[in-house]
Amino acid sequence: MRRLSRSSLVALVALLTFTACGLDRPEVARVGDRDVATADLEHAVSLQRALADLQGAPCGQPAAGESQDAACERAVLSGELLWLAVQGYAERNDLGPSAGEVERAVGQLETQVGAEVLNEALSSRSVTRDDLSELGRRILTIREVRTAVAEEQVGDEELHRLYDEGVLDFTVVDAIHILVASESEARDVYRRVRDATQEEFMDVARRVSTEPGADESGGALGAAAASGYAEPFARAAIALDPGEVSEPVQTQFGWHVIYLVDESVTPYEEAKEGLLEPLADREFQSWLAARAAELDIKVNPRYGTFVARTFTLTATRSTDPEADAVAPSPST
Repeated sequence: MRRLSRSSLVALVALLTFTACGLDRPEVARVGDRDVATADLEHAVSLQRALADLQGAPCGQPAAGESQDAACERAVLSGELLWLAVQGYAERNDLGPSAGEVERAVGQLETQVGAEVLNEALSSRSVTRDDLSELGRRILTIREVRTAVAEEQVGDEELHRLYDEGVLDFTVVDAIHILVASESEARDVYRRVRDATQEEFMDVARRVSTEPGADESGGALGAAAASGYAEPFARAAIALDPGEVSEPVQTQFGWHVIYLVDESVTPYEEAKEGLLEPLADREFQSWLAARAAELDIKVNPRYGTFVARTFTLTATRSTDPEADAVAPSPST
């Protein structure tokens, strides 16, 4: 039996390795056990090109040396990978918009460009209103997942702490005040008005307050966010019950005596979304990086290199025309 030479053996091993890599290589990309096929990407690209046509903007931003078509495919594929990464979480947690919410989102676009223009743009790229609605559903679902993940990662205890710290932002006060120059004057005013009615307080304000216009306004400030006032003033105001008068409070403007007309506080449950928003991108990005490792995301190098840390595709820099024939890029 003829033995293989060392060079032939090396070549055979290389061939078998290359073949195995080729068998494992996804056509476009693989996220867990889900593949993105060429037809899937082409259809998604067509829809994004239709939307780009409506906006008068290019589909994707080319990197140095990258074609516009490649940039578009890379941008669209990034969106497809993101969707596959969040889809399971959304389904397990029953997240997603209602049919009415999707319809309203598509309706906003139609209002902006007109139904005829929208339909023509879709038709010219061989995509449909159903395709557009599905894209809208995915985008809205991703937003819900982003919020849910942030809430899960941050935790209710931390959110309550942030709510308590930011109470001035969530409190609206309707206040009246009397402004004087010195503490002694303020204490004299306080003795006169500490049991006063609103009208009595305003009458004193018209006569003694140094605030410009107080002779007409009676010191009334109207309803405003507590955070809009100097902090000592705001803290004193929110500590009152409606109808109560504060002891003298000093700010950079002088000394104040405050009468609280009314107060309203945004409940924690309503404030939660606003508290989460500044944290959501960071928490969602961290979660996605972990998901990338779990899902072992692979991308055919012809479409770019997947970077788990940012969950994005960077442009392929290879000038090799056969770049799409090599093994898929690993998660970074």
